[in-house]
Amino acid sequence: MHVQPLDALDSAPALAARVCDAPGLAWLDGEAPHADGRWSFLGVEPVERIERYGGERSPLAALDRLEPHAHPDEEERPGASRPLGLEPASVPRWIGYVAYDATWCDRPGRLARSRERPVLSFARYDALLAIDHRAGRGYLVGDDAAACTRLGRRLRAGSRSPRARSGSVEAAPPELHRSAIAAALERIARGDVYQVNLARCFRAPFAGDPLALWLGLRAASPVPFGFYFDDDGRQVIAARTMERFLRWDRATGSLATRPIKGTLRRSGGRDAGEADTLRADEKERAEHAMIVDLMRNDLGRVARIGSVAVPEVLAVEPYAGLHHLVSTVRCLVRPGVHLRDILEAAFPPGSVTGTPKLAAIDLIERLEPEPREVYTGALGFIDRSGGLSLAVGIRCAQIAQGQVRYFAGGGIVEASTPDRELAETELKAEVFLKALAGL
Repeated sequence: MHVQPLDALDSAPALAARVCDAPGLAWLDGEAPHADGRWSFLGVEPVERIERYGGERSPLAALDRLEPHAHPDEEERPGASRPLGLEPASVPRWIGYVAYDATWCDRPGRLARSRERPVLSFARYDALLAIDHRAGRGYLVGDDAAACTRLGRRLRAGSRSPRARSGSVEAAPPELHRSAIAAALERIARGDVYQVNLARCFRAPFAGDPLALWLGLRAASPVPFGFYFDDDGRQVIAARTMERFLRWDRATGSLATRPIKGTLRRSGGRDAGEADTLRADEKERAEHAMIVDLMRNDLGRVARIGSVAVPEVLAVEPYAGLHHLVSTVRCLVRPGVHLRDILEAAFPPGSVTGTPKLAAIDLIERLEPEPREVYTGALGFIDRSGGLSLAVGIRCAQIAQGQVRYFAGGGIVEASTPDRELAETELKAEVFLKALAGL
């Protein structure tokens, strides 16, 4: 792995704007105050793509091609020197996503509703711009000096300023969402499920550069797992995906997830009191506890016996406009576990489906009128050591064929009420609506 320091570093938005006219822009966006947000990575013009579509069986089998044995040049070179934190295990080699709709590709009797769009898409970059927000430094990092030089020239040559416009937003009718919530509450009362997540779709006409929307969302709500991905003409934007789905360190075998479940509006200046209010909310605690148990079970499918633990429970994390309840579940994976095994054990994320998981996703399919596509899937990267870093694709915008689609949802439990859950979708959509209005 070649690392080349940059003499001067512009702001991350300015650098991205320079290369927005290059094909295949990928931007994994960090944010300095968050422990997971120290680094941002930006790449263009991928050298390889791997895609699977909704009509194909076993899309997760494509992950076998992303295993490190396929790239022996990634072995660590003796005496290699690089900045602290910029090790192969933290640097992306493949960037992309597994869409929620991949859930249906192997379910008997189910037909994937997005046959014409990828349910798995990863792009390989031979060089990336790495930005260390903590130190205020930038680096070009890649396969070799030539790849880094090419990216450096591309950064210096770009000059376009992103602009876009959108039309009126059309949201799924409130009465339709209330009806779905009522049906879910009936199923909960019967004991078919204990919790299920239901989402609403917001859509609008869109023209111009999708990066303009991304920059607006980024400014309104900085988070440690921002994601922009030009998927060969379709753009996937997850500008508020603060939820860690999976982080696997292949060398140590450590696998962790940090499910978010529980939301409260953040007023500003009253964080401590609002955190206490959120922790004390019986409905939010019930939702959260069920998802933590589900994630313990999912990780247990690939864990060494006795290694599953919950070192952090019911932490309250403040973000722009919202507080969230977060816990950490961790384990050590068994010998011989691979990327595909981990995704097959844990996908789709339990925090955005429900429990029991299979019954919840069946109910989601019946009650939601729109295919989720990438929303509530997994977004992120496979690192240069073959490990995994994925976030949950929440509050995710997808731009294609002159239209932007955005989803917001919440968990339904026995204590839920339709009006409160409807209000939660509108609260979570506020940043998206403001960003569109500001174009």
